[in-house]
Amino acid sequence: MSFEDLTFIKLIGRGISGAVFLTLKKNENMYYATKIIKSSYFKNPKGYKYLCDEINILKDLNHPNILKYIEHRKTKEKMYIITEYYNGGTLGDFLYNYQRIYNNKNLSEEIVQYIMRQIVEGMKYIHNKKIIHRDICPDNIMLHYEDENDRINKNIMKAKIKIIDFGFAKYLKKGELTTSILCTSNYMDPIILFRLNNILEYKDYGYDEKVDIWSLGIIFYELLTGNIPFEANRMTELVEKVKKGDYYVPGTISNEAFSFLTSMLEYDPKKRESIDILYNHEFLRKNVNEFTNLNKYYDKREIKINIKGFNNI
Repeated sequence: MSFEDLTFIKLIGRGISGAVFLTLKKNENMYYATKIIKSSYFKNPKGYKYLCDEINILKDLNHPNILKYIEHRKTKEKMYIITEYYNGGTLGDFLYNYQRIYNNKNLSEEIVQYIMRQIVEGMKYIHNKKIIHRDICPDNIMLHYEDENDRINKNIMKAKIKIIDFGFAKYLKKGELTTSILCTSNYMDPIILFRLNNILEYKDYGYDEKVDIWSLGIIFYELLTGNIPFEANRMTELVEKVKKGDYYVPGTISNEAFSFLTSMLEYDPKKRESIDILYNHEFLRKNVNEFTNLNKYYDKREIKINIKGFNNI
C-alpha cells in the first residue's frame, strides 16, 4: 500500500500521541483507520520507544477481538499506522446513546454477557502472549457490524467487539513487575492511581497484568449500571473514594454478575482472578435464563461492597 492510494476522509479519534483518520483505499473501495503521529512525539526517545513497542505488539496480534494491523510508514514529519476500520463507534459511545438517549435504561445481563465474553476473549489472548494493555476503557473498545442494517439499528447482539489502542501496551514476562505510570483515567488500578498521586507508601510498588483485570471490572460495572463505581470530578476525590473502597450495586443483578464483578474489583491484585479463570466464569458460560437473583434472599435495593473484601449483603 502506498500513500498515493489513500484518501483521508475525516477525523475519527484523537489520543495523546496523535489523531486517527478514516481513510479510503482507491481502486479497492476499502476503508482503513490511519493513526498519524507527529514527529514531536516520536523524535522524543521515550515517545519513540512507546511507538516502536506499539507497532511491534500490533504486528504480533492476530485475534478476531483485537485491532488488526495493516502496515506503518514513517516520513521525516510523521508516522502513519494503518489498521482495520471499525464502523460501529466506541463502546463508550454506545453506552451513552443506549442508556442516556435512546432507551433510558441499563443493558440487560444478556447484552452485558455478550459484550464481556468478547472483551475477555480478546484480553485472554493478549495476556497469554505476555502483553498488558494498561489502558482498557470503553473508548478503547470498538464495535463493528458486518451488516449495514445492524449498524443503523444499533443491534449490539450482532456487533463484533474489538480492543484497540495499544499505545501503552507492554510485554511483561511471567512474575515480572513494572512501575511506569502512563494512564490517568477512572479505569486505572489503585496502585497506579496512588503512585500517580505520590502517595508515599506506594512509591515502590510494581504491578503486572492484573491492572487490566481491574479495568475490566470497572467496565463491567458500567455496563451493568450505567455508572462507574468511584465517580469523581477531581483526581483527589477519586483517590479518596478508592482508598475508602466502598461502592454499591443494584440488588436486582444476578448472583453470577455479583460474583464476576467482585472477582475483578479486588483491592489486592494477588486476590484478583486471572484472565484464564474469568474466561471460564459462570457469568460468561451459563445461559442467562439460569441466572439467580441476588436479592432473592436479601431484600435490598442496593448492596454495599468494599474492594478490600467486605460487603453488607
